[in-house]
Formats: sequence, structure tokens, C-alpha cells
Amino acid sequence: MADERAPERITVVRGDLPSPGIRIGRVAAYEFDIPEGKYIRPGAGRRQRVFLLLDESAQLHQPVVFRPERAGWWYVDLVDIREEGDTVHVADRYVDFIVGPPGVPYRILDLHELGEALATGRLTPLQAGQVLAATQSFADRHLQGRDHHGPAWPDFPPAALEPLRNISIPGP
Repeated sequence: MADERAPERITVVRGDLPSPGIRIGRVAAYEFDIPEGKYIRPGAGRRQRVFLLLDESAQLHQPVVFRPERAGWWYVDLVDIREEGDTVHVADRYVDFIVGPPGVPYRILDLHELGEALATGRLTPLQAGQVLAATQSFADRHLQGRDHHGPAWPDFPPAALEPLRNISIPGP
């Protein structure tokens, strides 16, 4: 079911980079341009749209930098999301997924980075535990589901993204 609320303009800040975005309910989207000189898949354009599941600590996008054989695949980052009014701050929390079409196993990446962040004190044990819980929760909800054995993902790409898939995001 589509969320009928009007989109709210927001600014998403990742690192020190602010980007224009919109929020409908507990889902947001923002866009930025891939810098000149970086590989872009032919025909994909430089504009990258990114989605945030605000209550799931998840950031999702279909990278324009993926090679043609992975066009349409998704990259999912587990992130820390902090909302301050119309500003949403996003910080990487090291664990990522690559999700292709149903029937192709998804991959979990960068657990070594999570371990290193914990070992060096960049993350507290509590923060690392939250990342691991978010990882399992995301996989259970969207990719494997309880007792899921079917040919399709249970909810991937998440249905919650649909209201923001093709909506225009106003510039700054």
C-alpha cells in the first residue's frame, strides 16, 4: 500500500556532504552526483539515488558504478541514522550487503571492518552489537524471512521504497 502523505523536503548529511532529499513517513531518499573521472555504467548517468529505511538502520541503492552485468543489483549499507528535524545524518557502520536478483545468493561484506572498528575503539561494544542485530534483522525481514524457501526474496527491494522510487527530489 502506498504512503499517501506528502513528501517532506530534507537534507541528508553523510560525512560532511549534504544532499537534497525527501522523506515520506519512515522512508527517505536523497541524490548526489558521482564525481567526474569515476567509472559510470554506460547509460546510467551520474545521478545516484539512495534510499534510507529510517527505522532499520539501512541505506540502499542500485549503484550506477556497478558493471553492466550487475545493473539492477542493490548495495545495502548498515548505517547509523540520526534525525534532527529536517536534517538526517548518516554514518557508515561497516556491514554491507550486495543483493542481486532472486536465485542469486546475497553477499554480506566487510565484517572484518566491523571487527577492526570494534578492536580499535571506533565503535563501542554496544554499537557493534547494534550493527550485528540490524544485520540479522535486515536479512530476516527482507532476504530470507522466517521459514522462507521460495524463489523470490520475501520483501526485496523493500515495498516501503515504492513511494520514493520515481518521485522528483528538489535541489538545494
